Amino acid sequence: MIQQLRNCRLVTPGEEVRPVTIEVGEGGIISAVSHPDEAGDAKASACFEADGLLALPGFIDIHTHGANGRDVSEGNLEALCVMAEAKIREGVTTFLPTTWTESPEALVAMAEAGAAYRAQGQPFARTPFMHIEGPYLNPKQAGAQDIQQMRKPDVEELMGLAEICPVGLVSLAVELEGALDFIRAMAEHGIATSAAHSAATYAEFAEARQAGLTHLTHYCNQMSPLHHRAVGLVGAGLLDDEVMIELICDRIHLAPEMIELVFKHRSCDRLMLITDSMAASWLGDGDYALSGHRTITVKDGVARIPEGNLAGSTAKFNECLKNVAEISGRPLPDLAKTCAANQARSLGLYDRGHLATGYLADVVLLDEHFEVKAVFVGGELKYQGSPAGVAG
Repeated sequence: MIQQLRNCRLVTPGEEVRPVTIEVGEGGIISAVSHPDEAGDAKASACFEADGLLALPGFIDIHTHGANGRDVSEGNLEALCVMAEAKIREGVTTFLPTTWTESPEALVAMAEAGAAYRAQGQPFARTPFMHIEGPYLNPKQAGAQDIQQMRKPDVEELMGLAEICPVGLVSLAVELEGALDFIRAMAEHGIATSAAHSAATYAEFAEARQAGLTHLTHYCNQMSPLHHRAVGLVGAGLLDDEVMIELICDRIHLAPEMIELVFKHRSCDRLMLITDSMAASWLGDGDYALSGHRTITVKDGVARIPEGNLAGSTAKFNECLKNVAEISGRPLPDLAKTCAANQARSLGLYDRGHLATGYLADVVLLDEHFEVKAVFVGGELKYQGSPAGVAG
């Protein structure tokens, strides 16, 4: 574990971008953030020379199905390890393995894989929770999800999964029978809920919000659209100042103009970048298995099922941040909120998302092109790209 991350440029919510040295204490916790000239002597310590790279809180991807050829739906430890190692290379230090709509038995296997990864010590990115996307979705907004496995919200089923591996987030169609009671039950257990694959009206959204709904899943995609006589869930995201909004900013799921619109009218305090990545992420164009029994085709970086629907993304988290920075023009400390702080707050993970004393030393170093140069989890170097090094 390093004891100092020297000469980086701090990019963290609520602070000006400035040169700092980050000191790491016991337990991989940040013990000080100071000007490089004021940092303590660390000649006998393990130090990492950042050489002016941007230092951001490690990214938190709360919606990711797979990467580098492997997928959560495989339901095994090896798949999660491969995926978690790939996420590290895009700057993600915390991720929520995200399920597909599947049979009860398949969901149990996915939860068991999550539990096994946690029991192994989470060797790459941290995995505090699972994200259950489906099976409680509306077939009319299926996207790439399996209509045959969709069913009504089931508190008993969900709590059974949570007993195997902690669940932090459930995405569901809020208009389904029993959805409001389900949302209330999740709130009682400290599990966040998000509207997803839903044809809900604004009135149904408002009822769900009152019941405890807190998020909108992959905003604008597979949800009731904005219309001047029925604003739907897309309109709800613009009207409700408190709901948290997931954004896939790959320039495919959201056009650049839509990204600009969202960042123009919504506070960075309520926006959360996600990848919604699947197995083809990191691999390029080709044909890939989806949930073990479907095929997707990736062409020019766009993933689709045979019917033509988008099937998750091939996006990398750092690329999404680059897109947002270029399109929105918002200051980097504000955008840092959308990469980690908001996700952490929405899930009750108050020990991460900022680079400040008392927070986990989960840090991603980026160059001016948003390329990932190094990643630390709890002060441990988990990935290093090029030039910068450890001394001492």
